[in-house]
Amino acid sequence: MSQPEPSDVVVRIERILHAAPDRVFRAFLDPDLMRQWITPDDLDLDRISVDARVDGRIEVWHSRDGVSTGKFEGQYVKIDPPKELVYRWAFVGTEPENGEYYDTLVTVRLRPWGDGQTQVHVTHARLAELRQGAPHILPRLVPGWENCLDKLERAVREAPRDRVEARSRHAGRGG
Repeated sequence: MSQPEPSDVVVRIERILHAAPDRVFRAFLDPDLMRQWITPDDLDLDRISVDARVDGRIEVWHSRDGVSTGKFEGQYVKIDPPKELVYRWAFVGTEPENGEYYDTLVTVRLRPWGDGQTQVHVTHARLAELRQGAPHILPRLVPGWENCLDKLERAVREAPRDRVEARSRHAGRGG
């Protein structure tokens, strides 16, 4: 007799980034900064579209070696600067009409840590369908998040402060 499978799979990642929470938070909403970190190194980012407001959409098209691998798409559920961001995050294959669509949920919580640092908690949930329909992706989530968070830290360290703050003020107005 087989064991019942859990109704959900959850990935949790914690990291300390050497940047203030407001800068880290902005990097989750600013398309220029997102271009620098939002895809793991094994994918190329082809284009990105961000409507940084609650109910706004995010789409990230990617490829590998010049061949489309689909996209990530989602919708912002909660934006509470600079503490919490919740968004639906779907893995969309090249044939979503054939079931290559796996809707998940990402929660990012930030808190100040030490002198100008940020403790980042990423919870990636609702992964049961992904595990069933695309089991090869699930074991790549933790390394993918780790890789992206490494790139995120570089992006927020290198971003000119005035450009990042101006974009954040714009995003905070709903668009």
